[in-house]
Amino acid sequence: MNHFHFCRQKLCLFFFVLVLSIGCGVKAPPIVPHSAVARPIKDLEIFSRGGTIVLQWSIPKKDSDGKKLINLAGFHIWRRFIPTEKKGCPTCKPDFELLKELEHEVPLGGESEEKMVYWDNQVEKEGDYSYYISSYTTRWIESTGSNVVDLSWSPPLPPPVSVNVTPSDRVVDLNWELPSSLAGEKSFGGINIYRRSADEDYDVIPLNSSPILQNHFQDISVTNGEKYFYVTRSLKTIGGSTLEGKDSVEVSTIPEDLTPPATPLATMAFQSAEGIVVIWEPNIDPDLEGYYVYRRGENEAQSIRISPLIKQETMYLDKTFTPGLTYYYSVTAIDRSPHHNESDFSQELKVAAKKP
Repeated sequence: MNHFHFCRQKLCLFFFVLVLSIGCGVKAPPIVPHSAVARPIKDLEIFSRGGTIVLQWSIPKKDSDGKKLINLAGFHIWRRFIPTEKKGCPTCKPDFELLKELEHEVPLGGESEEKMVYWDNQVEKEGDYSYYISSYTTRWIESTGSNVVDLSWSPPLPPPVSVNVTPSDRVVDLNWELPSSLAGEKSFGGINIYRRSADEDYDVIPLNSSPILQNHFQDISVTNGEKYFYVTRSLKTIGGSTLEGKDSVEVSTIPEDLTPPATPLATMAFQSAEGIVVIWEPNIDPDLEGYYVYRRGENEAQSIRISPLIKQETMYLDKTFTPGLTYYYSVTAIDRSPHHNESDFSQELKVAAKKP
């Protein structure tokens, strides 16, 4: 055998064994990178709204390390139901089951909203409903559960009927009737009212601060010229729970300023070298736009407007009179509403025109 060839074989074998010895060394366990999870939700709330159950909670902003949470992907909603007939059975309490996987999306270029709201539209049977929420990240790491909330649910009461709205200046009056089936109903707990604008949904919080026991309500937090929609819902108080029924027929209206300013107080009219001067006291109406001056002849029944809109002054000079005739002057006030409501005529002031 060639000596060089034999040495080359031994050298190759040496490197081969060396590689094997390095490759077969003892390996350390893989290092798993730490993945923070969202802090648990602690303010889960439960309501009865619109004939079903509504949950509301704050969106977690921090992770378990106290840093800003940047990879929140969604929420898991867990529910447990105990039928009424099994409430007294200590061994009949089932486990919580996953009700809904709710994705969370942050709007492009902006922060997400502060609260999440979920309507459980799978509430049908009478009994006790319990819920808790957990969140998960984009890496499917789930947080611990939130606080548990409970509600005893039973079929709600029917909504009010014949709901009517009457608009006025920055006010909407609502009136309704209760269905005959609620006559003598001991569980009836009043009415809740909800309002929305044209581009909004109804909030989970009613417009009224406490249940309404009358059949009317006045909404004084409206803006003239904006369209509003309303629904009413009946409340049922039973077993320590307040249950809200379904919507009444929706009604809508637009409040408008239809109230004219106060009638001006015309104080003086006389003829000067420049013409006939009409003077009045300034109005104090907050939405005052200005004034108009009117005039009629002695034998005329209808007064005619003779001035443009007078915005600042409380005096007007009439140069269009005819000497030798008698005139009667009056003043009206105009507001800034879209309707430009005009007041009644002031008392008339008489002037017998003479040649200058």
